[in-house]
Amino acid sequence: MYLKTSNFAGVFYPSEPKELSLLINKFLLQAKIKISRFPKALIVPHAGYDFSGLVAAYGFKSIQSHSEIKKAILLGPSHNFSFSNFCSLPKGFWETPLGKVEILSKDDFPAIKTSSLFWKSKEIFEPEHCLEVEIPFLQSILKDFKIFPLLTGEIDSFEAAEVLTAIFDRETILIVSSDLSHYLRYDQANNLDKKTLSAILKKDIKKLETGEACGKKAIEIVLTIAKKMGWRAELLKYLNSGDTAGDKERVVGYASVVFS
Repeated sequence: MYLKTSNFAGVFYPSEPKELSLLINKFLLQAKIKISRFPKALIVPHAGYDFSGLVAAYGFKSIQSHSEIKKAILLGPSHNFSFSNFCSLPKGFWETPLGKVEILSKDDFPAIKTSSLFWKSKEIFEPEHCLEVEIPFLQSILKDFKIFPLLTGEIDSFEAAEVLTAIFDRETILIVSSDLSHYLRYDQANNLDKKTLSAILKKDIKKLETGEACGKKAIEIVLTIAKKMGWRAELLKYLNSGDTAGDKERVVGYASVVFS
């Protein structure tokens, strides 16, 4: 059976299990949130944990007490390849320093089994970090869960939303992996990210197009679903790398948003 190994342990996050668990738990303890509604989806960042781990923890903290979540649809961009529709993985397991998580395929979902929007490629996933960095957080807060990892290519947001809605239920969380602005000065990044986040919170896809986010297509998809399902968006935390890593000349923006 297919086994996806960690390519970014020791690079984006610690490779030693105890060190990794301690770091994630520290971030989760620092994240102070109050969520009264059941979380349906998250937008979380995907940089190295020293840069964006604390911000990501705010998002994952919102689902920490929900043991009924058994499936996570992971949605993010490919930083290395251009393609159409959704790129997925074969059935198998994704291994991180914290253990293995079962990978689902479209064949596990009768409602999308015949959809032409999904195709498989191990090669496209190999150099991609955006989904891998989310998995140790999930392993730290959930038990007995499975993942459906998807990289977004050129795809119609409404078509994508329709097919993902068909497999969504109360046991499922949708996790969108995206950073915001890249390599602007600190104040410029704050201003641009403020506009991007305003568009996200208002579920305004047209205004989102004027902002900057590497996972913009995945964000468009979750906003389309949120509008269809009547979900409310709430900003849990925003920082940029100038806040977390110190250099304010060229920063990257990070946010955690929960939909409920």
